[in-house]
Amino acid sequence: MKKVSVLFVLVLAFAMTFVSSCSNDDDNDNDSNPVTASVEGKWNFSKISAVIDGVPSPEEDYDDNEPGCPKDFIELKSGGVYTDGDYYNSECMLETSSGTWSKSGAIITITGDGISIPLEVVSVSSTVLKVKYSDTIE
Repeated sequence: MKKVSVLFVLVLAFAMTFVSSCSNDDDNDNDSNPVTASVEGKWNFSKISAVIDGVPSPEEDYDDNEPGCPKDFIELKSGGVYTDGDYYNSECMLETSSGTWSKSGAIITITGDGISIPLEVVSVSSTVLKVKYSDTIE
């Protein structure tokens, strides 16, 4: 069995979806502690890396973003609801899904279609959210 950890780097985005990062206008976003910081907002998928059997891969661009389209995203809304957006094909068609999310300590749990995915908050700032997903592959 192999233990695989995937690190996602999500970049905060607002109305200007072509901007890869920007600052948050909220005054309460100065908390960078993964346990106590707020993670609400719209986050673009930006970077990814993996650790397989303890060997990390270099961080690289998230390759599922469609060229010429806005970046894929997840929006964590107040009230525990999320929307996931995936742009596809050359016309930048948007496919969305939604579900619920919660945060307990440094763990964000995303639940949709009967599946719950725990993500560990590695770091958070007003513009970048790094989360880690771990799984064991047989």
